Amino acid sequence: MLDDLFRRIENSMPGFTLRPQQRAMSQFIADSLRRPAGRKVAIVEAPTGVGKTLGYLTGAIQTALESKKLLIISTATVNLQQQLIRKDLPAFVDCLPEPVKFVQIKGRRRYLCPSKLIQHTDAPEQQLLELSVDERYTQEKRRQQSKSLLEVWQSNRWDGDRDHYEDNIDPQLWHEISTDSEGCIGKQCSQFLSCPYYRLRREMQEAQIAVVNHDLVLSDADLGGGLVLPNPEEAIFVFDEAHKLPQKALDHAAKALDFIQLYQTVELADSVLKKIPETLAMRQHDFGFMLMELRRDLPAVLSLLQQLETLLISDPLVQSLIKGEVSEPRIFWDSPLTQAMLTPCTGLYQHANTIYKHYSLFAKWLKEALENRQIINRVAERILPQIGTVQNTFGYLIDFLNLFLDEDQPDRPPNVRWIARTVTQKQDTLVVHAGPMSAAGFLDRSLWSRAYGVVMTSATLRGMGLFRRFRSDAGLQRFDQQHFLAVASPFDYGNQAVLALPAMQTLPNIQPELWQREVAGILGNIIDPKAATLVLFTAKSTMDEVYRRLPPVLSRQILLQGDQRSAREMVAEHIRRVEAGQGSIIFGMDSFAEGVDLPGDLCTHVIITKLPFPVFTRPIEQARQEWILKQGGQPFISLSLPAVSIRLIQACGRLLRKETDSGRITILDRRLLTKAYGKQLLEHLPDYRLDLQ
Repeated sequence: MLDDLFRRIENSMPGFTLRPQQRAMSQFIADSLRRPAGRKVAIVEAPTGVGKTLGYLTGAIQTALESKKLLIISTATVNLQQQLIRKDLPAFVDCLPEPVKFVQIKGRRRYLCPSKLIQHTDAPEQQLLELSVDERYTQEKRRQQSKSLLEVWQSNRWDGDRDHYEDNIDPQLWHEISTDSEGCIGKQCSQFLSCPYYRLRREMQEAQIAVVNHDLVLSDADLGGGLVLPNPEEAIFVFDEAHKLPQKALDHAAKALDFIQLYQTVELADSVLKKIPETLAMRQHDFGFMLMELRRDLPAVLSLLQQLETLLISDPLVQSLIKGEVSEPRIFWDSPLTQAMLTPCTGLYQHANTIYKHYSLFAKWLKEALENRQIINRVAERILPQIGTVQNTFGYLIDFLNLFLDEDQPDRPPNVRWIARTVTQKQDTLVVHAGPMSAAGFLDRSLWSRAYGVVMTSATLRGMGLFRRFRSDAGLQRFDQQHFLAVASPFDYGNQAVLALPAMQTLPNIQPELWQREVAGILGNIIDPKAATLVLFTAKSTMDEVYRRLPPVLSRQILLQGDQRSAREMVAEHIRRVEAGQGSIIFGMDSFAEGVDLPGDLCTHVIITKLPFPVFTRPIEQARQEWILKQGGQPFISLSLPAVSIRLIQACGRLLRKETDSGRITILDRRLLTKAYGKQLLEHLPDYRLDLQ
């Protein structure tokens, strides 16, 4: 089957040549997806040039079609999604022997809710009289924009996808005219047939391939699966850019207690409660006790939140946070503050469960009443989104409290707790966070243990030549080496690229100011002003200082990140200059060290100013280091070295994008030669031709 498919691709795609590495990747994925249930997992590192998109599509499509499972391709970036939808998938499906449909799926909040938009434009103007002059002006602007949106929507000049609307949409307005699952009445809605989200759902029912992003997959998994995407058991997942998955999963697994949001939700819940007796009059014999409990629980929540705020504000650590002396301080299980918070948090957990349970039942009854035509659509469409907001907020609060109240145990990594301060023009509030130290359990429990099949791939999954860190972070410990494959690069690194290590006199970690001055001097000598150069920095302050020291004849050619243009605009201007026969120099940071594609003459020299060591400042990162030390390990070896190895490979990978590319990589950090770990990092770089100056 694979050989036949690749023959079709060769006949249909001009210029396509099957590479042995691509064939090996495809076969490995196909074989992995034929394993027994629970073992259909393939993890593949495929360097730039392998052609991993066609590698995983050819490897997975046959199993997806035969098993009638949706092939879900998940990426971390919008650019890759657009490339898949506009280029790769149309070309691929044209090569298949049978018709295959594909669709792009986004979170429900990316789509217009026509019912809520109509309600927004029909809202009575007298509601504005209670607002201040500034608030009335803002609301009136939103009202006018909502009328414009309704006009382009009803005239079929916009499909309801936020990303397809040409102008900006006020974020607060968009929140008011989009919805989530709890705020939607589905088939009973008066706008159901025209709804862009349900139109997409109908398309998904007919599709064999869906393109999504990591956040959507993780959000759906966090809520149990099957809300936006099919249940994991009915899908084969392909995670492209999989190296970003563990961190994104960690962000989803952590929860927060936001006082202002909770105060507002309690006020909304009380407002909804006053409407329930009339709206659900047909159920009046069922909810008398519920109303009594809620009239007790909602004020109790307010009281407990106030207790927690008082405890926090009186704590010296939090006072230091408010003064700006510390940032995101951690609070530990056995600290006096955490112990004092346990009683109000336990009470909050009990009341939140009751509130969540009762409002979920209200939503269920409303939907049943609609089906039985006991209430009209307009009433349900107004109140159900409000009930959904209450459900979502209190469900999220329950998740937070489960994490916060989970007592530390000596034999397992503890949950991490910390406090942050959120400051906006209108608000200044404390936010309490809690999250697991690793998302490994969440990923295994929610996806790997349930999915019909899983493929994970990226150009960089190994650190220091090993899958060890990715395997641990992604929850893949129970999968042995037969599930992992690192395919070789098709590039002839020794002939295509030179890796130069100039004889620097200073080290960035010992003499940073002298090193910056030396970097500026060397750049003036090694940059060809007529060529295309990418210079990568690890800190903006360093980049700005080096830029300031360069001679004007060179600095005039530099596109400096953070200086007016966005990263996308910088790349576009860089391409314009090079194609016009001019030289161009990009000064960029992390975002330019990964994912930027400048093939051929668009980049012939990559300069890495400093080894990209990660700076572990986030509370969860600090906690992981402490846990490794407690277990007798070394954080530098377990965390830092694998991370810098991956980042360095990614940064060097900006040079060679095609087999016909060539050029030079220069690294201005002598630690690669003076430190034992530096020599290890060098060993795990591609086999470039070395130039020691």
